Amino acid sequence: MENLDRYLFHWINGGLSHPWLDQFLPAITDLHKEPIVAYAVLPLILLIWVFKKRTQALQTLLGLILVIACTDNINHRILKPLFQRERPPVVEHQIQLRTDRFGGFSFPSNHATNNFAGATFLSLTYPLASPIFFLIAFLVGLSRVYVGVHYPFDILAGGLWGAAFAYLFFKVWHPLMTHVHWPLLFSFWKRK
Repeated sequence: MENLDRYLFHWINGGLSHPWLDQFLPAITDLHKEPIVAYAVLPLILLIWVFKKRTQALQTLLGLILVIACTDNINHRILKPLFQRERPPVVEHQIQLRTDRFGGFSFPSNHATNNFAGATFLSLTYPLASPIFFLIAFLVGLSRVYVGVHYPFDILAGGLWGAAFAYLFFKVWHPLMTHVHWPLLFSFWKRK
């Protein structure tokens, strides 16, 4: 399994090299950290979404924040220290490192875990948009291997466990939002 993982890593990191991918995938990998995205684009999208969908948007946003906070912390504080897998730049000799934004252990990938958890949670609320959510999660996962900071199995494991966690979380969260009355938090947003 480790040999297959390393073979796939070198194929994606080196074999798929292309000038267009060299621009696109490094930009995707940490897009959320770019100031224009973090302080302008995302807040604008959130404002429009909350204004249009009101209660559903607030409930979904709160659930999304909770699910990603859980997956991120479990990954960072429990799973990565448990497995202690070194990242490719530490282990591999021939590598094309296309980013300087990485640190800590490699398995499972936080980017993959959080993005697939978010895609799953949002898809359960907005099923028609699920191809878009999962395409974004897939591209972020692929970008982490392409830029040279994760092995493919880091992405696969992170994606699977993030999606499973979000699915189980949604199964608890949705009935709470459906059957519990939240007068102080959400009632002023309801349309008449």
